[in-house]
Amino acid sequence: MLLVSAFSGTFMALLDLTIVNVAAPSVQADLNTDLAGLQWMVDGFALALGALMLSGGSLGDRYGRKRAFLGGLGLFVAASVLCAAAPSLAVLVIGRFMQGAAAAVIVPGALSLIGQAVPDPRARARVMGYWGMAGALAVIAGPLLGGLLVDTLGWRSVFLVNVPVGLAAIAIGVRAIPESADPEHAALDPAGQLLVIGALGALSYGVIEARTHGWGSPVTIGALAAAALAAVLLLAVERRAVRPLLPVGLFRDARFAVTNLASVALGFAANGSLFLLSALFMQQLRGYSAMETGLMLLPMTLAVLPASLVAGRLNAAYGPRRPMLAGYVLTGASLAAMAVFDTGTAYPVIAALFVVAGIGQGLAITPAAAAVLEIVPRERSGVAAATVNTARQVGTALGVAVLGSIVAENGDPVRGMRLSLLVAGTVTLAAAALLAVQRRTRERPPTQRLTASEPAAD
Repeated sequence: MLLVSAFSGTFMALLDLTIVNVAAPSVQADLNTDLAGLQWMVDGFALALGALMLSGGSLGDRYGRKRAFLGGLGLFVAASVLCAAAPSLAVLVIGRFMQGAAAAVIVPGALSLIGQAVPDPRARARVMGYWGMAGALAVIAGPLLGGLLVDTLGWRSVFLVNVPVGLAAIAIGVRAIPESADPEHAALDPAGQLLVIGALGALSYGVIEARTHGWGSPVTIGALAAAALAAVLLLAVERRAVRPLLPVGLFRDARFAVTNLASVALGFAANGSLFLLSALFMQQLRGYSAMETGLMLLPMTLAVLPASLVAGRLNAAYGPRRPMLAGYVLTGASLAAMAVFDTGTAYPVIAALFVVAGIGQGLAITPAAAAVLEIVPRERSGVAAATVNTARQVGTALGVAVLGSIVAENGDPVRGMRLSLLVAGTVTLAAAALLAVQRRTRERPPTQRLTASEPAAD
């Protein structure tokens, strides 16, 4: 039952990364906003999730994993109600930031609970396959469920659907989850946290609002400069912190560093592109309804589920590197090929590329999470899980901002979408090349990988 609560919480938290995409045109009409407003609606969640997840993992390690996980679920339910009742875009964006903050506790909390409950590396790898399947289903199935809800009950229902799921996960978790904590290994770093928020917030503001102010305006240049300064200060602060928020020492392990960098690329390309495909290509350019858009994206959903399960099995047998590499190549190639899409592209061609993209993402996501849990000891599972998920969500926030801005800056929406998809595919293939050429270390069988009693990179 512990796994039911962890999987349900993960599904609910990650569902809201994509379920709002198909609701974007309805939100735009009802709340009278523009593309920049829609980008903030999507990025408000991704920014808070990416910026706060490192602290979210540490909260569980320090104050109790059960307490933090259930508290995150409660906040997420309350934020979802606020979003559903939002009378304006400003209130909706505030609610989305609150949802992201809650998800920043839920997602690493679920992974940490799994790491504590299943200490055997081989068994944990299999369980991680099921966790990855639940998370991938949430991210990819969001458009289908969102389309059904928007066309039948309106856009506010995409937030209300979280209420019964969250309450059920809380009820199960209260009974089934044992409490555990490792406060001596937890890091709460207010200075580092503020710098992370400043860097991501300033970067996203500069990119999204550049269309309004101009790339050469003092506002845009100032925002980008502030982001760069905050990033430099963050590295300096974290290198000197006794309990750093960002585990800089873990990045000395090439596998840890490359896995996180590749996760940024995957979030940038895959999740950023999904926003464009759902809100722009399917609905505004091809004229599909929200429900039809969800159905058109169904091949991706159907492909990602078995691929995630296979990824868990491949990871248990061979380690994470091979399925990750295959997943990145398939995802990047399919996104680059989507650059040929236009309003007249035959749907069988679209569906075939969606299937390839779904398989690629299913193969890529789960091994990344499993890889970092194998590198670090169990007592640091919370911060390790938070780091790799933070990397992917940072990529998502940047992808929505950058790819959306490419479209907005281009006078022709079809040409802008094509360019955005080409950029997304190129970024993913570059990450695949990095995974392929990184210095190979002799991989140990899963049963011999790092345990709590072995030294960790730090």
